[in-house]
Order: sequence, then C-alpha cells, then structure tokens
Amino acid sequence: AMMENHEIRISYRKYTSDEAARYTLRPYALKEFAKRWYLVAYCVERDGLRVYGLDRIQEMDVTDITFRMEMDFDVEELFATSFGIYIPQEKGKTIIFKTTRKEANFLRDLPIHKSQKELNLKDIRKYFPNFNPTEDNVYFEIFVCIDDALIMEFCKHGGRLEVLAPDSVRKAVAEELVKAAALYR
Repeated sequence: AMMENHEIRISYRKYTSDEAARYTLRPYALKEFAKRWYLVAYCVERDGLRVYGLDRIQEMDVTDITFRMEMDFDVEELFATSFGIYIPQEKGKTIIFKTTRKEANFLRDLPIHKSQKELNLKDIRKYFPNFNPTEDNVYFEIFVCIDDALIMEFCKHGGRLEVLAPDSVRKAVAEELVKAAALYR
C-alpha cells in the first residue's frame, strides 16, 4: 500500500481505549522507536498526520483508492526535534543536563537525542554565570520537543543524571522521581 500509494482501512485500538476505532489512512512511512514499529500516515477522518503502533492494528484492508503523498514530506525532518514517535506540536527547546562521568560514557555511545552535544565548562558558564561546574560531571545539551516520553527517559537515569534547564523540565523530572520514590516507602 505504501509503495503503490493505496489507502488502507484499519481497525485500531489505543492502549487508553477498550474499543477499536476505524480509520482510513494514507501510509507515508514506517518508524521504529524503543523496539516497536509505527506507521506514519495521513488520517482521512482526523484530517492530519498521525502515528499508529503496528502492534495495535487489529485489522487492515488495502483499498483500490490511490492518493498522492505530499511532495515535500520528509519523515526525518518531521521528527528532527521529536523524542520518539510524537509528531511535534510546538517548537523544540534546549535542555541542559549533567551526568556522572561513568553515565556520560553510556550517553556518548547511545545519545538521548541526535542533537545531543557535550558542553565544556566554558559553555556551561555562559548558560549559568553563577553556576560553578565541576570536573566531576559531564554536561550535555539537546534540542528537542518536550513530552512525557522524554521526561521518562531522563527519569530512567535516576541519580546519575540531573536536568539543569529549563526549569519546567527539571520540575517535571523531579515530580516523576518523587512519585516513584513514594511507591517504595
């Protein structure tokens, strides 16, 4: 269907719903994230691009109806500032975080986002004039849209990573970690 520009009809059940919904889609691309595959498609009923988990498609029929994909569609560009499979709804933001030296080795090999850059102490002082960075930590920045999946990604590093800015992301990570800690009291 994707190769021949045929619309498909699917029965799709979200994790947040007990019942499946029916959609007519114009399949544009497949995208993998966190060991799952997703379909990026224009949804006729919802009049816009959406992302559908392949594992949640219960039924699919290829139709005889053909479509023309937007000429300027670029899946890499669409997700350039996204973390995961969320279509960005707002502009990306610069997020600055620090890690332990050991954790930095892991993040160099497997960056949180493709925009990830390592910062030197001079860069950190530009961002935070009153901050006294130490050689004990490694500092990074990414440029990305903020969503729940990104907050959870930061949380998975526990005490080995600290978001420094912006305050809204720092606060969101702290709130999630407090909720997690409360479960173990």
